[in-house]
Amino acid sequence: MGGILYFSEYGAALAAFAAVYFFGLRAQCYGEHTPVHLLARAEYFSRGIFLGIALLHLLPEAYSDLLPSLETHTLYSVLAIALLALLFMLVCEKGIMQIIYRREKNSHHWFAYWILILLCLHAFIEGAALGLSETFNAFLTLAVAILVHKGSEGFALGTVLQKYNFTVKTKKLLILSLALATPLGIFLTTHLEQILNHQHFNDFEGYFNSIAAGTFLYIAICHALSGCDHANHASAHKRWLYYGLGLGLILLVTLIERL
Repeated sequence: MGGILYFSEYGAALAAFAAVYFFGLRAQCYGEHTPVHLLARAEYFSRGIFLGIALLHLLPEAYSDLLPSLETHTLYSVLAIALLALLFMLVCEKGIMQIIYRREKNSHHWFAYWILILLCLHAFIEGAALGLSETFNAFLTLAVAILVHKGSEGFALGTVLQKYNFTVKTKKLLILSLALATPLGIFLTTHLEQILNHQHFNDFEGYFNSIAAGTFLYIAICHALSGCDHANHASAHKRWLYYGLGLGLILLVTLIERL
Protein backbone atom coordinates (compact mmCIF):
# COMPACT_ATOMS: atom_id res chain seq x y z
CA MET A 1 0.00 0.00 0.00
CA GLY A 2 2.91 2.33 0.75
CA GLY A 3 4.21 2.01 -2.80
CA ILE A 4 0.76 2.60 -4.28
CA LEU A 5 0.30 5.69 -2.12
CA TYR A 6 3.74 7.00 -3.05
CA PHE A 7 3.19 6.73 -6.80
CA SER A 8 -0.39 7.99 -6.48
CA GLU A 9 0.91 11.19 -4.88
CA TYR A 10 3.21 11.78 -7.84
CA GLY A 11 0.34 11.07 -10.21
CA ALA A 12 -1.82 13.59 -8.36
CA ALA A 13 0.97 16.16 -8.56
CA LEU A 14 1.19 15.71 -12.33
CA ALA A 15 -2.60 15.88 -12.73
CA ALA A 16 -2.83 19.05 -10.59
CA PHE A 17 -0.09 20.70 -12.63
CA ALA A 18 -1.76 19.80 -15.92
CA ALA A 19 -5.22 20.99 -14.81
CA VAL A 20 -4.02 24.40 -13.60
CA TYR A 21 -1.83 25.03 -16.62
CA PHE A 22 -4.45 23.87 -19.13
CA PHE A 23 -7.33 25.92 -17.72
CA GLY A 24 -5.07 28.91 -17.10
CA LEU A 25 -4.03 28.98 -20.75
CA ARG A 26 -7.55 28.20 -21.90
CA ALA A 27 -8.87 31.26 -20.07
CA GLN A 28 -6.32 33.30 -22.03
CA CYS A 29 -7.06 31.93 -25.46
CA TYR A 30 -10.57 30.48 -25.44
CA GLY A 31 -12.28 32.11 -22.47
CA GLU A 32 -15.65 32.40 -24.18
CA HIS A 33 -15.66 28.68 -25.00
CA THR A 34 -14.61 27.46 -21.56
CA PRO A 35 -17.40 25.46 -19.79
CA VAL A 36 -17.61 27.88 -16.86
CA HIS A 37 -20.83 26.33 -15.52
CA LEU A 38 -19.02 22.99 -15.13
CA LEU A 39 -16.14 24.66 -13.31
CA ALA A 40 -18.64 26.37 -10.99
CA ARG A 41 -20.25 23.03 -10.10
CA ALA A 42 -16.86 21.42 -9.55
CA GLU A 43 -15.90 24.39 -7.36
CA TYR A 44 -18.87 23.90 -5.03
CA PHE A 45 -18.43 20.13 -5.00
CA SER A 46 -14.82 20.57 -3.90
CA ARG A 47 -15.86 23.10 -1.23
CA GLY A 48 -18.12 20.49 0.34
CA ILE A 49 -15.24 18.01 0.33
CA PHE A 50 -12.87 20.56 1.89
CA LEU A 51 -15.40 21.24 4.67
CA GLY A 52 -15.75 17.55 5.42
CA ILE A 53 -12.01 16.94 5.38
CA ALA A 54 -11.37 19.86 7.74
CA LEU A 55 -13.99 18.78 10.27
CA LEU A 56 -13.73 14.98 10.07
CA HIS A 57 -10.04 14.40 9.29
CA LEU A 58 -7.64 17.31 9.75
CA LEU A 59 -8.89 18.59 13.11
CA PRO A 60 -9.17 15.11 14.72
CA GLU A 61 -5.76 14.11 13.33
CA ALA A 62 -4.18 17.33 14.60
CA TYR A 63 -5.64 16.63 18.05
CA SER A 64 -4.26 13.07 18.07
CA ASP A 65 -0.79 14.16 16.90
CA LEU A 66 -0.44 16.97 19.46
CA LEU A 67 -2.08 15.25 22.45
CA PRO A 68 1.15 13.61 23.73
CA SER A 69 3.01 16.93 23.86
CA LEU A 70 0.25 19.45 24.69
CA GLU A 71 -1.98 17.21 26.84
CA THR A 72 -4.88 19.19 28.36
CA HIS A 73 -4.23 22.23 26.15
CA THR A 74 -4.47 20.27 22.91
CA LEU A 75 -8.07 21.01 21.95
CA TYR A 76 -7.79 24.74 22.60
CA SER A 77 -4.47 24.95 20.75
CA VAL A 78 -5.75 23.10 17.67
CA LEU A 79 -8.90 25.22 17.45
CA ALA A 80 -6.97 28.46 18.04
CA ILE A 81 -4.43 27.67 15.29
CA ALA A 82 -7.19 26.73 12.85
CA LEU A 83 -9.09 29.94 13.63
CA LEU A 84 -5.96 32.06 13.21
CA ALA A 85 -5.26 30.42 9.84
CA LEU A 86 -8.83 31.13 8.72
CA LEU A 87 -8.62 34.76 9.88
CA PHE A 88 -5.23 35.19 8.20
CA MET A 89 -6.62 34.05 4.85
CA LEU A 90 -9.69 36.24 5.37
CA VAL A 91 -7.58 39.34 6.02
CA CYS A 92 -5.30 38.59 3.06
CA GLU A 93 -8.07 37.94 0.56
CA LYS A 94 -10.84 40.28 1.69
CA GLY A 95 -8.74 43.01 3.25
CA ILE A 96 -5.36 43.43 1.57
CA MET A 97 -6.74 42.48 -1.84
CA GLN A 98 -9.34 45.24 -1.69
CA ILE A 99 -6.77 47.81 -0.58
CA ILE A 100 -4.48 46.95 -3.48
CA TYR A 101 -7.37 46.94 -5.95
CA ARG A 102 -8.58 50.40 -4.92
CA ARG A 103 -5.10 51.94 -5.01
CA GLU A 104 -4.23 50.44 -8.38
CA LYS A 105 -7.24 51.56 -10.38
CA ASN A 106 -5.20 52.60 -13.40
CA SER A 107 -2.84 49.64 -13.41
CA HIS A 108 -3.88 46.51 -11.54
CA HIS A 109 -0.65 44.61 -12.00
CA TRP A 110 -0.05 44.41 -8.25
CA PHE A 111 -3.60 43.15 -7.80
CA ALA A 112 -2.87 40.32 -10.25
CA TYR A 113 0.35 39.44 -8.43
CA TRP A 114 -1.47 39.40 -5.09
CA ILE A 115 -4.11 37.02 -6.43
CA LEU A 116 -1.29 34.80 -7.69
CA ILE A 117 0.33 34.79 -4.22
CA LEU A 118 -2.95 33.88 -2.52
CA LEU A 119 -3.74 31.12 -5.00
CA CYS A 120 -0.21 29.73 -4.67
CA LEU A 121 -0.55 29.72 -0.88
CA HIS A 122 -3.84 27.83 -1.14
CA ALA A 123 -2.36 25.40 -3.65
CA PHE A 124 0.81 24.76 -1.63
CA ILE A 125 -1.16 24.00 1.56
CA GLU A 126 -3.48 21.70 -0.39
CA GLY A 127 -0.50 19.84 -1.83
CA ALA A 128 1.26 19.63 1.53
CA ALA A 129 -1.86 18.21 3.17
CA LEU A 130 -2.10 15.66 0.37
CA GLY A 131 1.53 14.69 0.84
CA LEU A 132 0.88 14.03 4.55
CA SER A 133 -1.89 11.50 3.81
CA GLU A 134 -1.21 8.34 5.80
CA THR A 135 -3.72 6.02 4.10
CA PHE A 136 -4.83 5.56 0.52
CA ASN A 137 -8.48 6.31 1.39
CA ALA A 138 -7.52 9.61 3.02
CA PHE A 139 -5.32 10.43 0.04
CA LEU A 140 -8.04 9.58 -2.47
CA THR A 141 -10.76 11.75 -0.92
CA LEU A 142 -8.44 14.74 -0.58
CA ALA A 143 -7.04 14.21 -4.09
CA VAL A 144 -10.57 14.33 -5.53
CA ALA A 145 -11.24 17.66 -3.79
CA ILE A 146 -7.96 19.15 -4.92
CA LEU A 147 -8.09 17.97 -8.52
CA VAL A 148 -11.65 19.15 -9.20
CA HIS A 149 -10.61 22.45 -7.60
CA LYS A 150 -7.58 22.92 -9.84
CA GLY A 151 -9.51 23.74 -13.01
CA SER A 152 -11.30 26.61 -11.24
CA GLU A 153 -8.02 27.77 -9.75
CA GLY A 154 -6.22 27.94 -13.09
CA PHE A 155 -9.21 29.54 -14.79
CA ALA A 156 -9.44 32.18 -12.04
CA LEU A 157 -5.83 33.26 -12.52
CA GLY A 158 -6.14 33.15 -16.30
CA THR A 159 -9.25 35.34 -16.14
CA VAL A 160 -7.48 37.92 -13.97
CA LEU A 161 -4.36 38.00 -16.15
CA GLN A 162 -6.50 38.47 -19.25
CA LYS A 163 -7.45 41.96 -17.99
CA TYR A 164 -3.89 43.28 -17.82
CA ASN A 165 -1.19 44.18 -20.31
CA PHE A 166 1.21 41.37 -19.44
CA THR A 167 3.18 39.86 -22.29
CA VAL A 168 2.20 36.35 -23.38
CA LYS A 169 5.47 35.00 -21.96
CA THR A 170 4.83 36.65 -18.57
CA LYS A 171 1.28 35.28 -18.42
CA LYS A 172 2.55 31.76 -19.11
CA LEU A 173 5.22 32.10 -16.40
CA LEU A 174 2.67 33.28 -13.84
CA ILE A 175 0.32 30.42 -14.69
CA LEU A 176 3.28 28.02 -14.51
CA SER A 177 4.10 29.33 -11.01
CA LEU A 178 0.61 28.47 -9.80
CA ALA A 179 0.68 25.09 -11.55
CA LEU A 180 3.88 24.18 -9.66
CA ALA A 181 2.60 25.17 -6.20
CA THR A 182 0.57 22.02 -5.47
CA PRO A 183 3.25 19.57 -6.72
CA LEU A 184 5.83 21.44 -4.62
CA GLY A 185 3.69 21.01 -1.50
CA ILE A 186 3.23 17.31 -2.25
CA PHE A 187 6.95 16.67 -2.82
CA LEU A 188 8.13 18.54 0.28
CA THR A 189 5.84 16.84 2.78
CA THR A 190 6.16 13.41 1.15
CA HIS A 191 9.88 13.42 1.97
CA LEU A 192 9.71 15.43 5.20
CA GLU A 193 9.31 12.40 7.45
CA GLN A 194 12.70 11.16 6.26
CA ILE A 195 14.30 14.39 7.54
CA LEU A 196 12.60 14.79 10.92
CA ASN A 197 12.66 12.18 13.65
CA HIS A 198 9.37 10.50 14.45
CA GLN A 199 8.31 12.60 17.46
CA HIS A 200 9.16 15.92 15.83
CA PHE A 201 7.35 14.85 12.68
CA ASN A 202 4.18 14.07 14.66
CA ASP A 203 4.30 17.53 16.24
CA PHE A 204 4.90 19.17 12.86
CA GLU A 205 2.06 17.19 11.31
CA GLY A 206 -0.27 18.19 14.13
CA TYR A 207 0.46 21.89 13.80
CA PHE A 208 0.30 21.75 10.03
CA ASN A 209 -3.02 19.88 10.07
CA SER A 210 -4.41 22.62 12.33
CA ILE A 211 -3.29 25.29 9.85
CA ALA A 212 -4.60 23.26 6.90
CA ALA A 213 -7.95 22.78 8.64
CA GLY A 214 -8.34 26.55 9.03
CA THR A 215 -7.38 27.08 5.40
CA PHE A 216 -9.77 24.38 4.17
CA LEU A 217 -12.59 25.88 6.25
CA TYR A 218 -11.86 29.24 4.66
CA ILE A 219 -11.98 27.74 1.16
CA ALA A 220 -15.24 25.96 1.99
CA ILE A 221 -16.98 28.96 3.56
CA CYS A 222 -15.47 32.25 2.36
CA HIS A 223 -13.28 31.74 -0.69
CA ALA A 224 -14.53 32.96 -4.08
CA LEU A 225 -12.57 32.29 -7.25
CA SER A 226 -12.94 35.10 -9.74
CA GLY A 227 -14.80 34.21 -12.90
CA CYS A 228 -15.67 30.59 -12.14
CA ASP A 229 -18.26 30.56 -9.36
CA HIS A 230 -20.46 33.52 -10.21
CA ALA A 231 -24.13 33.09 -9.29
CA ASN A 232 -25.08 33.19 -12.99
CA HIS A 233 -23.03 30.07 -13.62
CA ALA A 234 -24.98 27.90 -11.16
CA SER A 235 -28.34 28.48 -9.49
CA ALA A 236 -28.55 28.58 -5.70
CA HIS A 237 -30.14 25.13 -5.33
CA LYS A 238 -27.54 23.57 -7.64
CA ARG A 239 -24.70 25.19 -5.71
CA TRP A 240 -26.07 23.75 -2.44
CA LEU A 241 -26.67 20.40 -4.13
CA TYR A 242 -23.04 20.05 -5.25
CA TYR A 243 -21.83 21.40 -1.92
CA GLY A 244 -23.91 18.73 -0.15
CA LEU A 245 -22.69 16.01 -2.50
CA GLY A 246 -19.08 16.88 -1.67
CA LEU A 247 -19.74 16.86 2.07
CA GLY A 248 -21.79 13.66 1.74
CA LEU A 249 -18.90 11.94 -0.04
CA ILE A 250 -16.58 12.61 2.90
CA LEU A 251 -19.21 11.46 5.40
CA LEU A 252 -19.67 8.24 3.44
CA VAL A 253 -15.93 7.57 3.21
CA THR A 254 -15.50 8.28 6.92
CA LEU A 255 -18.31 5.86 7.83
CA ILE A 256 -16.84 3.15 5.60
CA GLU A 257 -13.38 3.62 7.19
CA ARG A 258 -14.84 3.19 10.71
CA LEU A 259 -16.88 0.06 9.98
